[in-house]
Amino acid sequence: MAVERQGIDEDDVALIDALHVNPRASFEQLGATLDLSAVTVGRRWRRLTRDGAAWISSAPGPAMPLAGAVLDVMCAPGQVTEVARALADNPRVASVHLTSGTWDLFALVVAQDLANLSALLVDGLAPTPGVHSTRVRPIMELFSGAHWRLGAIGLSAAHELSAGHPEHHDRQAAREPDAFDKALYQALQVDGRMSLRDLAKRLGRSEPAVKRRLDHLTRNGTLTFRTDFVRFAGGWHLYVSLSLRVPDELLYETGRDIARWPETRVCAAVAGTANLFVTAQLHDLRALEPLLRRIRAMSPGIEIDDRQIVLRTVKSWGRLIGPDSHAIGVVPVDPWA
Repeated sequence: MAVERQGIDEDDVALIDALHVNPRASFEQLGATLDLSAVTVGRRWRRLTRDGAAWISSAPGPAMPLAGAVLDVMCAPGQVTEVARALADNPRVASVHLTSGTWDLFALVVAQDLANLSALLVDGLAPTPGVHSTRVRPIMELFSGAHWRLGAIGLSAAHELSAGHPEHHDRQAAREPDAFDKALYQALQVDGRMSLRDLAKRLGRSEPAVKRRLDHLTRNGTLTFRTDFVRFAGGWHLYVSLSLRVPDELLYETGRDIARWPETRVCAAVAGTANLFVTAQLHDLRALEPLLRRIRAMSPGIEIDDRQIVLRTVKSWGRLIGPDSHAIGVVPVDPWA
């Protein structure tokens, strides 16, 4: 039986934008920013999450020591759906996207270090039934973060909402995650807004201990949060991936610049001839060529090696995505699995 879902209206988009600014803001804070009651905000958010239209997950912060790679996969005829599902079931595969072009899909893969990443790619994922061939592009530097803006709330409202939410991290206080850190991260994978009470009950710790550890991890940049939603509902109907050849001396400057563009979702320096990997969310196909022209205008030395249109997202940072782009489940991303 088909699931009946309500649409997303302007107040929903404003709420999602506010949660991009501060994913764990209280309903009272959100209501004050949006000029709505806390009860109304809570009701809206529960509906969005129930419908799979929006969700919040924990994510590694810039100080968390991890290794990652872009995995391009060519599948045996008729096997792309099965391969995508098998990859999505793996907790160290963060995202899976079916694409047009030479490769049938690409996946973003994470592990706690390069040795574990290599073992996963060579012994864990390559033998997946239905995989014909693969290309691995290790990520050398990730320029993009987990926070995007929709522009639905003004800068003053965003500034007010972000008060107390760490934007600048004290990386000197970062360290290798321990068992408590990992358990906290995993619990928040399923629900990034899980209350301190529920976290304490789930982890067998006191509420003050959970709050202290959560505050510490977010302040030092080990842990962050990402707010996601059904993007076509906000007018972004096209998702593309680009592989760019950038002169080495311009790579990091170019990566940092593109990461700041509002269309950009992932921007990473990768090992390979095409050394910059970019994914972008666009309003429609007509917006692709202006984006490519903008990239070419950055430097005559930049070449666009490949471009692929995402035909379907199967997994997006742990969330299993249905054919209508709504979340239908979760396989938490676990770099330490």
